[in-house]
Amino acid sequence: MRRTAEEAAQTKAALLEAALFQFAEHGVAATKLADVAQRAGLTRGAVYHHFTDKTALYAAVIANSWDSVTAPVWAVLDSDGPVEDRLREFLVAWLRRLREDRHFRALLTITLNASYGPDQPEGISDGRASKSYGLADWLQRLETFLAGKRGGDGGGSGAGDGAGHRGTHADDPSGAAAGILAWLCGTALLAATDPDLLPPSDASGVALPLRGALP
Repeated sequence: MRRTAEEAAQTKAALLEAALFQFAEHGVAATKLADVAQRAGLTRGAVYHHFTDKTALYAAVIANSWDSVTAPVWAVLDSDGPVEDRLREFLVAWLRRLREDRHFRALLTITLNASYGPDQPEGISDGRASKSYGLADWLQRLETFLAGKRGGDGGGSGAGDGAGHRGTHADDPSGAAAGILAWLCGTALLAATDPDLLPPSDASGVALPLRGALP
């Protein structure tokens, strides 16, 4: 029994991985469940055993991947150190992941390139709500960080006007956060076309968004 449960979990994981890359490469609307099954080396019956339809599969891909794939990058903002240093490291890590991590790139491709036109399969538009929620969460994280309320403001050795308070100097944390979010989405879309078109994955490649976020 235990072995059967483990095998079922492995099958589900294989289907989620296959769907992630099939959706990213061919689009959600054009992907058939048979395509996902073939890519995973499984039968279409195996897909239906775990997912009622493509809508359920798409939702599972997003739910399964969103935190696990993006969390390591966002964790950089929660580390210790001056706000400017952490933000620079976060933006560099973002570019590096877009270049080197195919799961990260595929996830952002299917979330940011999702189509919501009238020809979209019924139910897939639910992904719009997931996408909006995810991006709103990112915006809130950035706003909180730039307002100086996240992570390293409190923990240090306590100089009253130290680097930990730099985030509070932004004239407009909301506007700065929106600008960074636009940059994140723009680079993700660029990576979906060709990762070689991305800016360098170093301090020079993130100088512009960093300068706009922190006066």
